[in-house]
Amino acid sequence: MNIRFDFIMHWLWAIVWALLAISGFSMVGAKYGWLLNFDYATADLIHRLSAAIFVVLTFISIFYEVFRNIKKDSSKLSWFIIGRSGYQLFTFITTLILIITGVLIWICDEFDMGAVGFALLIHEYISYIALVSVIWHIYKKCHALIWPKKKTAQES
Repeated sequence: MNIRFDFIMHWLWAIVWALLAISGFSMVGAKYGWLLNFDYATADLIHRLSAAIFVVLTFISIFYEVFRNIKKDSSKLSWFIIGRSGYQLFTFITTLILIITGVLIWICDEFDMGAVGFALLIHEYISYIALVSVIWHIYKKCHALIWPKKKTAQES
């Protein structure tokens, strides 16, 4: 069985992103707290562990992309996360913003509440944008947005 590296990375990233989304949105407050039964401590633990895995997967993806460019491998990887254009570039930029703001939230928690507040605001709104984009990505890949073409009388 030949399973490609990019396929495995895609689904690892999808699972980790789902854990981050569920735990992160459940920490927003009463609006989404029901996702994890309002257990904020567990949501925080899941979010921090998943975030660490998310950062590791991001660095693996970046190194893999650099390695491919050094090897001059120009084959199109259909499952890969980081790319030069389109949805892959959008994913890469939002990933970097989420990582940077997440680090600011984690590090500045006891020092600079202004930085934490700003980082929380950006982190939350980028998360909403990322959630919408993931839903769009799933629908597009499931061909739900592609309407079947009707055959005309001339084509039959």
